[in-house]
Amino acid sequence: MIRLFLDSEWANDALRELVILSLVSEDGEHVFYTERDPLSGVRSSFVRESVYPLLNRGQAALTDQAMTHALRSFLQPLGDCEIFADASLDFSMLHRVWNGCDRSPPSAPYRTRLAREGMLMQRLERYFEVNPIEAARRHHALVDAVAFRSAWLDEQARKSLS
Repeated sequence: MIRLFLDSEWANDALRELVILSLVSEDGEHVFYTERDPLSGVRSSFVRESVYPLLNRGQAALTDQAMTHALRSFLQPLGDCEIFADASLDFSMLHRVWNGCDRSPPSAPYRTRLAREGMLMQRLERYFEVNPIEAARRHHALVDAVAFRSAWLDEQARKSLS
């Protein structure tokens, strides 16, 4: 089974409109990254100052319908997946994109797991401490998904040594 690490960013806490969604596989071979187009006009100052400047735009910027198609095209060939995130709202964003506007979307080929156990969150912070270039791009969903993947791999290595 393929493990994927998820991160997303949303425009504001009240409306929770998706800005970015990213997934990266445990082996780093499978990467999904998309940005919503158009972006929400109602955004928090944090998003305006910390997230929007990091966006790639270009081919990554997709309409809601195109995002749904791209996510399904990415996940379906992978088969049964387990998707990890450090916040449950990331799963909400993932499900919204997967379901799209379909009245009866296809069954999702993934299970979700909220992962915050052990020293995982401390390892995530440590990743950014030792990777200052990545720390400067924190809150870019792909950067954060890669960091979460790295922290999870470090935590698994620690557990196997115990």
